[in-house]
Amino acid sequence: MKRLLLLLCCIGHLGASAQPTPPATYDPARRYEVAQLQSDFAYLRRALEEVHPGLYWYTPKDSLDRAFARTAAALTHPMAEPEYWQLLQTLVGRMHCGHTRVQHSAAYRAWFRRQPHPYLPFTVAVRHDRLFVAENQSTAPELRPGTELLAIDGHPTAEVLPRLRSLIAADGYGTGFQDKELEVGFFDAYYWSFYEAKPTYPVLVRDSTGQQRTLTPLPRPAKPKPLAPAPTPLTAAQARTRQLDRLRWVRYPEDLPATAILRIREFSYDELEDYKAFHRQLFTELAQRRVKRLVIDLRGNAGGNQEISVDLMKYLCKSGFVLNKSALAPVLFPYFSQPDSTKPNYFHAASVKRLPDGTIGFANPDIGPQQPYRGHYFRGQVVVLVDGGTFSAASNFTASLRAQRRITVVGQETGGAEAGCNGGTISELELPATHLVIQLPHFRILTACPHPQLGRGVRPDLEVVPTPQQVAAHTDAVLSQLPALLR
Repeated sequence: MKRLLLLLCCIGHLGASAQPTPPATYDPARRYEVAQLQSDFAYLRRALEEVHPGLYWYTPKDSLDRAFARTAAALTHPMAEPEYWQLLQTLVGRMHCGHTRVQHSAAYRAWFRRQPHPYLPFTVAVRHDRLFVAENQSTAPELRPGTELLAIDGHPTAEVLPRLRSLIAADGYGTGFQDKELEVGFFDAYYWSFYEAKPTYPVLVRDSTGQQRTLTPLPRPAKPKPLAPAPTPLTAAQARTRQLDRLRWVRYPEDLPATAILRIREFSYDELEDYKAFHRQLFTELAQRRVKRLVIDLRGNAGGNQEISVDLMKYLCKSGFVLNKSALAPVLFPYFSQPDSTKPNYFHAASVKRLPDGTIGFANPDIGPQQPYRGHYFRGQVVVLVDGGTFSAASNFTASLRAQRRITVVGQETGGAEAGCNGGTISELELPATHLVIQLPHFRILTACPHPQLGRGVRPDLEVVPTPQQVAAHTDAVLSQLPALLR
């Protein structure tokens, strides 16, 4: 795959019960017997129905029951792993939960990484349920950025796009998260799940004049890389600094006076530094520089540790606030976990607690009322940049912050739902026969948004949608327009 889109859950993982040792290597010729497929399907369904905290949040029970029945009815013949994975992932996608998905077995993933892959010689941009060329990586000059793709190898893109979306688990009913995943490099892999992988693909396109033509674009030959001197080895401190700079940075743009831009790619920099010290230093510096506008860039931020979000909000909220209103689970101990610390797959009972009303909650400090840092409130304008890749902890932060102070949200609708998400902790449950892995969240987490639109993300106050040409040129459509947007 051209790029790995990392789906970070909120905090951590739970161990699944012990499984038979999976095969060391994947055999493409292997077909699982019907009894094995049915057994794994029953195992998966039991786990979802007993443990999943938001199984019917967006899909009514009768509709999901029919989807389970259709899947069970399809298990009539032996299947190879890819066919079975497609069937299960399509089913799981109907739940509309971005933290619930089926992964291939470890053996398959290792095998897949070693295979040659004839990638499509272009990247895509999805706009208004239509596919466009974003970056032309072929020898065909006619395949310019912005060219609309009407068909690939004879398959209309009006058919291709919904099929590919059906394999991408996402929160609610929006398609922004799914489209972002296709745009950043997964289009080819999902395409192969339905269609044949070939060295070349004829494509039907419509150019800027409205003319249709069929092209068979060939990949550009790889340019030989000039010999470069071996890079100087980095010290541990330099490597850490470089990693931190990838995860978060602060800039003071010259074309936006009295403005700071805080870029957070992932809420995971707590693994490399004392995030509270970083935030304290940041807001001290904002006060010293007399910054009047803070731009928090969360585009493409798939989430992470919500305790980082809480600490940020302590500088952005004037009085008591809430990041996560509640986080409830349907069961205290999942049936597949073992509440015994002497066993390898110990279930961490400290992750859950019984609440006074008898419900089961997430025992984590980011749940419920929080208090700000007194005397450190940032009084200036707050602008949050979001897009379809803003998910989980990042979308929760945006939704809850907007519910409790005046901010301006710029960009595109978030991939994470405004109401919250299923997360907190994630189990990776291996199916016994096929060794596919189901990622299963345990808590239904609600944001502070009092009246979220069901199934939709946080919608921007100012919408900015990059054109395919801007994507191809690596032009930041949002930052380039900020001076005009924020006058």
